[in-house]
Amino acid sequence: MSIAHITEADYLRAPSADTDALAHLPGDYGTPLLGAIPALFRDFYGTIDGRYRQFGPVSKINIGFKPGVLVLGPDLFKQVLLDTERNFSNRMGYDHVVGEWFGNGIMLRDFDDHRIHRRVFQTAFKSDAMRGYVPMMNELMQQQLASWEKKNDFRFVPHIQALLMAIGARVFYGVDDLNGPAAKEMGDAFLKIINRGMRSLFKINCPPFSYYYGQQGKKYIVDYIGSRISERRAGDAKDFMSHLVKEKKDDGEYLTDEELIAHLSFLFFAAYDTTTTALSHLVMHLAINPELQDRLRAQSVALGKNLADFDDFDKLTEIDHAFHEALRLYPSASIFMRRTLRECELGGQKIPAHTILFLPPMFNHRMKEWWDHPEQFDPDRFSKGREEQKRHAFSFAPFGGGAHKCIGMNFAQLNAKLFMHQLLLKYRFYAPAGYVAKSQTLPLPKPAQDLPLIFEKI
Repeated sequence: MSIAHITEADYLRAPSADTDALAHLPGDYGTPLLGAIPALFRDFYGTIDGRYRQFGPVSKINIGFKPGVLVLGPDLFKQVLLDTERNFSNRMGYDHVVGEWFGNGIMLRDFDDHRIHRRVFQTAFKSDAMRGYVPMMNELMQQQLASWEKKNDFRFVPHIQALLMAIGARVFYGVDDLNGPAAKEMGDAFLKIINRGMRSLFKINCPPFSYYYGQQGKKYIVDYIGSRISERRAGDAKDFMSHLVKEKKDDGEYLTDEELIAHLSFLFFAAYDTTTTALSHLVMHLAINPELQDRLRAQSVALGKNLADFDDFDKLTEIDHAFHEALRLYPSASIFMRRTLRECELGGQKIPAHTILFLPPMFNHRMKEWWDHPEQFDPDRFSKGREEQKRHAFSFAPFGGGAHKCIGMNFAQLNAKLFMHQLLLKYRFYAPAGYVAKSQTLPLPKPAQDLPLIFEKI
């Protein structure tokens, strides 16, 4: 059956495949109600690897009250993420996770509709626009980094979260007074969505339930963005929102307010989440490996400037390799999700229509078939002459792949390079004695103890 014979209403209204539909597949559903969640919280990679060894690359599983199919290995990632037969819905894969909180944003659109909206975004991520974001980002990084050495019991994770929130407020929404109430309320609103609403087990919209506070955060963000669309469209500011509100779709019409609110709220969340995870783990490994830290610093010193600019993007190769190695071992997205439109075959197994698919990139990133000593943090694996990531196009996919490959990938990398360049030139940093470098994967990836650090000013 071709995509032409499946209407949007058909697959949006259809319930996801249940346990009876998946009974013929190898695997199990884990514990009652919570399924594999307890095991994944205890040991994410070990649980996935154990299922691969026991059941193979395709197996049934229950994650977050959702029965579905675990899909492993770069060949199957290629089939699903490239989706040449248009059989895998991004929207229906993620709708139950982020749809309620970020509306029908760019990630929750499929096929031609997604293509149209993605094209609209291109201007805001082109070189001229990105070049304009750099001074805003550098200024905020410089201000925040200056205060870090003075703080006792410093924990990197909450501090990088605060910095990235500020960068998001300035770059995405054009907030000038980052010490004012608007910036604080915006940060609080997003944290209510991320830390409370998205983790709520019960949809009870009154205090003291987490769902209620998530909804309060969502209302603030919707009202904030919606009230500024006309002003940004009429102005000449250089923030992301000001670029996006002026773009038009193929029919010559502006994006609607509802579409803009969904896109702008989701992109803020995605950029914040991705960069927080990658930088936290990169800094963790540099803090316990001073020789590697010095090597990255030497390249920044050789650049000959305190603040990197857009044209330095390709020159900081040592930071680039280390950033990608952090994403290999600790991908920001623990699991990609899709839902099948119609029956298909994956790895020799028949997969029913409307089946949720779970694709964890961390497993591919650590497969011995594709990586040398995959358990080691080794940035040189990305260097010219080795380039292990090129052994298979989907053995390394921290930003996804195909039509839905992360549209903000270059922005995230630019953000990381600008920050690391400043950090390396300003401080040597160490983990306290006895600190064990390890990471949690769920609910969001981050280093143990929020990564305590000791700074020495250079």
